[in-house]
This record gives sequence, structure tokens and C-alpha cells, in this order.
Amino acid sequence: MKNSVFILITILCLLFLFSCFHKQSKNEVVENLKTAMNLYLNHQPRIDTSRVKFNVLEVTFFEGKLGYICNFKVNMTEKRDSMLTDTTGFMSANVSKDFKEVSRRD
Repeated sequence: MKNSVFILITILCLLFLFSCFHKQSKNEVVENLKTAMNLYLNHQPRIDTSRVKFNVLEVTFFEGKLGYICNFKVNMTEKRDSMLTDTTGFMSANVSKDFKEVSRRD
């Protein structure tokens, strides 16, 4: 009798513990990936942010074991000699599950 009560309490505690974890929706993941890449691109020490700005437009991703494998559609605007030029291209990067580490891929 004591064993079955102990097992029942253990199962209930585990259910309660796992029910507290929040799984992010796809839209939340997309927004977090865009924000992480924007921060990575616009806050690099070798980039003059007064002249060059990056804006992440779209992201497609695959969730791996260690993080997200992503392809970003990025718009870059640059001021040159009182002219504003822009271009849109694609970048590939790996983003950690906590969205704090971004590493570019070739």
C-alpha cells in the first residue's frame, strides 16, 4: 500500500513539473530568430552602424538538437557619399536554443 501511494505521488509530481514548461509557438520562435540575427548583424564591432543597417525580413528554420539551422532573407541599406543604396540577400546561420549565440554558415 505504501509503495503504490509513493508511486502515485511521484507520478503526479512529475506531471506537474513537466506541465510547467512553456513550449514556444512557431511565431514566437520566428520573431526570436529574427531578433537574434538583427542583434548579431547590427552590433558587430567591425561594422559602422552609422552607415550600414541590416533588417531581417524572413526566416526559414529547422530545429536541431543543439539549436536552429536558419536561412535569413536580409535587407542591407548603406549610405555612400550622400546616396542611399540597398540590397537584399540571403544568409545562413546557426542560432542556439536560447537565441543568444549566432554563428554564420557558408
